[in-house]
Amino acid sequence: MYPCYIFDTSSLIELESPDGKGLRRMPEYPGKLFVVPYKVAKEMSTKTAPSDTKNWIANGKYSKFNTVESALFMKIRVQEKMLSDADIEGIVLAYYRKGAYIVEEKKARAVAQSLGIVCLTAKQFWQDIKPPLPGF
Repeated sequence: MYPCYIFDTSSLIELESPDGKGLRRMPEYPGKLFVVPYKVAKEMSTKTAPSDTKNWIANGKYSKFNTVESALFMKIRVQEKMLSDADIEGIVLAYYRKGAYIVEEKKARAVAQSLGIVCLTAKQFWQDIKPPLPGF
């Protein structure tokens, strides 16, 4: 296990997919262990987002930047024009919090890995938390 897991929008969608386990089975809501960046929470609060995902996020706390994290956000934003703000926010949070970034997109994964961030797919995330957390 890692100190925390930072979720990208694509990973939350994958976790809710028919082959995913569903966020209703998560042992905790977003907070310290399971981190949902503010911009990801905002994307996932739309009418078309899966209801389990919206409920899971609504019952927890999303994460915002501090001043130090904002500087790296702006640096990546200028360098990586193809990444969304939500992707960049997740990368920055994973970098500073030494957590694993749960992401499906190749470009976001490549940028994160270039900064030394451990990246997992949604499927790898389930495998990582399955043994230590009860009920999985």
